[in-house]
Amino acid sequence: MRDLLQTYPAQPSRATASASLGSSPLNANGERHLPIGIPNTVDALKTFVEAEGCFSPGFGTYGVYFWVFDHETRRLTAPTMDDVPCEHGLGEGALLIPWSAWLAGDILVRTEVCQTIELSPAGPVHVVSARVRLACKGSSEERVSLYAALRPLGPAGGDVRHLAAEPDALLAEGHPALVALEMPDAAGVCPTDTIGEHAFAGTLPSAQGAESAAGDCSGALRFDITLRPGEIRVLRFVCPVLPGRRAAGHRWDGTSEWAQYDLTPPDPPDEGVLQPDPGLAWCRSLEADALFARAEGYWQEFLGPAGVTVPDPRWGECLRAITAHVALAMNEGAPDVAVVNYNVFNRDGVYTANILQKAGRFDLAAAAIDYFLAHPFNGRAFPEADNPGQILWIAGEHWRFTRDPRWLERIYPSVRRLAALIRYYRTTPGPHWVSLTSLDFGDALSEAERRELLPGRCDGTHPEYTEAFDVAGLRAAADLARALGAEEDAVEWQALAESLLDAYGRRFGNDLAEGYGSYCVLWPCRLYPLDRGAGHERFRGVGAQEPAGWRYFPLATAHQGLLAGNRAAGHETVQRHLAHPQMRGWYAFDEGGPSGVGGWNHARTTWPRGEESVAMPHGWAIAEMYLLLRDCLLFEDGGRLVLLSGIPPEWFTHPEGIAVRHLPTHFGACSLEYRPTPDGAVLTLSRDAAPPDGFVLRLPPDLMATVTADDAPVAPQPGGDVLLPPGTCRVKLRFGEPQ
Repeated sequence: MRDLLQTYPAQPSRATASASLGSSPLNANGERHLPIGIPNTVDALKTFVEAEGCFSPGFGTYGVYFWVFDHETRRLTAPTMDDVPCEHGLGEGALLIPWSAWLAGDILVRTEVCQTIELSPAGPVHVVSARVRLACKGSSEERVSLYAALRPLGPAGGDVRHLAAEPDALLAEGHPALVALEMPDAAGVCPTDTIGEHAFAGTLPSAQGAESAAGDCSGALRFDITLRPGEIRVLRFVCPVLPGRRAAGHRWDGTSEWAQYDLTPPDPPDEGVLQPDPGLAWCRSLEADALFARAEGYWQEFLGPAGVTVPDPRWGECLRAITAHVALAMNEGAPDVAVVNYNVFNRDGVYTANILQKAGRFDLAAAAIDYFLAHPFNGRAFPEADNPGQILWIAGEHWRFTRDPRWLERIYPSVRRLAALIRYYRTTPGPHWVSLTSLDFGDALSEAERRELLPGRCDGTHPEYTEAFDVAGLRAAADLARALGAEEDAVEWQALAESLLDAYGRRFGNDLAEGYGSYCVLWPCRLYPLDRGAGHERFRGVGAQEPAGWRYFPLATAHQGLLAGNRAAGHETVQRHLAHPQMRGWYAFDEGGPSGVGGWNHARTTWPRGEESVAMPHGWAIAEMYLLLRDCLLFEDGGRLVLLSGIPPEWFTHPEGIAVRHLPTHFGACSLEYRPTPDGAVLTLSRDAAPPDGFVLRLPPDLMATVTADDAPVAPQPGGDVLLPPGTCRVKLRFGEPQ
């Protein structure tokens, strides 16, 4: 972590909070946030954490903040203040355990938050744990007070109508809300959201109970601390999530055409599941360090053995963090675009499912595909024409990664219906009737079920995108049919795919990159060969892309260039996006433009709501980042595995080398080690990945490499590619003098 005692520019505060919230420097900034919790659980149980360390344990609850009061200077410091430097990051190994660090005078404060499920006498309880570490960095003794404050306004806050103080805890609506695991020196509450005014004065209200019909209660626990130079003090807290409240799933309105609203308020009286109140005594018995250890173990196991080690550690961290982010957006089987903001969009969901496949989380990827099959047109209140092809494409990818015959046999009837659906709307006159909730179409649908599928409908009208997925989907369906021995289906669907591809070329071939073509032709649809022909010629000149506007589009554009052989489209685009402020520390892009508000209008928060809402992390945005970065390291091209095609050229001679561990591919999990030597390098490949046509080691031609594969000489191609035979284990490289 950078030394926070150094001076660097403070982050500006967001100016979009509602005027009714005021402009207190103690308010959550509403600029960057991250949900934590357990993947594939209802969103109400997830905890939003902001970059400055404040958090809301469960959606629509309250905000928990940490502030430091210096008794000598009489100054209160909060990480939300404009002049307070603040950093943020994730737990070691990019685990979903966010931390924030900031300076209060000569006190370095580091807060960290995790969430686990714990078994209590009342039943399983989601528990948020927080640790606050105060370290004296000055040369003299420091006398300060730490405030652990609870307010209705938070990252995802809500009304607090009743608040009571115990010597070591605050109880909201009669249930444990913030419990200190070390006895505070004082506690107090007030009926208004004015606890910050007391903290500015270094005091607390004397009241131990407060009520507010408006839900404005606030309060704090205070710890009076004296630190000698170099001394460290750690304080620990726990917050049960929604104790005594109901956790309910989303109820999307189904009518908003662009992005749907969630009609479910926090803690609805007649919906969801009542969460147990474990009681104050049980909360006091918890050990925060043990909870953090369990959270670390959970995420290590969840992310599994896959990983990469390269000269820039952000690459490996980014892959692991984004895997966790997209998994957390899973919501009881639904691969939502973002926690709270969005429901499922197939257009986004197939990319996030592809992450789960490439990260080895085949269980969640299969659950996402099941959701798509049950809801073939997702997202808006009307069907969009890219959806059927996308479902078939991601199903094809799942088979290639898992080779699971039972799964294939189970979903194959749905594959047949989707292929028939594409034939129906691409080869018969309209209108074309489909259902949002079944794979039936045309005359099989009742009048009430019918929704018209308009040609090319996608983000308005983009046939260059929807028709590309028709081809990719039918090709995938043909592959699935061959795998199951249904050769007649395979021949039919392959022929239809090639017929539609011919039509695509006639319609869009003058410029394959026009419109949404830049986001689909080679990646992910693979309409044309990567190393020759129309797609290669059009996209090989596409180089590095800058972050701009909608986050996913520059990354998708760069992906076309990478697959066409442009190395800079890979590593330079990745590096420029990693340098974006939103990627720093948490690897969590927003959408880059106004997002669906989802349920945010139900929360008391400074997070943008209404028409200016922001979804963060946004599934498609971070998916394009992950998928481009992964393909920079390795990607499949037919029966070959292409290696290191998008890494910086200087990494081939960097002394730290490169390691890839257990990355899933179509051919098995790939592990490789690339180690520089005084005159070249040695590449070692495991036998776990066995591409039938071998490997392509894509070297920069300036290396002028002489290559042997398992002691047999191999001549590099003119562009630097080295074609390695199937089964290659050890490759020796000797580099010539740079020209």
